[in-house]
Amino acid sequence: EAIEDFNNTILEIHESIMGNKQCSFGIQTVDKAQSKTPVKFDLRIFDDGSHSVDRTKVFIYDVALLFNKYTRQRHPLFLVHDNIFDVDQDTLVRCLNYVYKEEEQYQDFQYILTLNRDKIENEERIKAIDMDIEAHKVATFTKKKKFFKRDYQEK
Repeated sequence: EAIEDFNNTILEIHESIMGNKQCSFGIQTVDKAQSKTPVKFDLRIFDDGSHSVDRTKVFIYDVALLFNKYTRQRHPLFLVHDNIFDVDQDTLVRCLNYVYKEEEQYQDFQYILTLNRDKIENEERIKAIDMDIEAHKVATFTKKKKFFKRDYQEK
């Protein structure tokens, strides 16, 4: 029952973000004593395989764990995504709108997201995002106002 309900949560999130229910989720146990992975999870979403769509897949899975009635019972009720939205603008807007919709139902979670402001500063995008970004913003970092006052660079 819990797995079926979780799968339905995945379907609902996928439809909200991707516009269809062409996705699947499965869990399989591995009975081999030598296996380093006793459980296999398989999440497939529409057009998966590309870098940006795979990031959307991570978002869908993570928020499904946060909002599903069975998995949220043991969830710490906070989720951190660091620059996960290297996706097209429509997908970014739909993901943010999904979280905002869930915020109306649940007030007991915290979603921490790092996002470059150029992803949402476009006037057209601002109008499409239901969430009041300024009201949700906790911190802003720039080249002059650095996180932990340190220089960081991806390697």
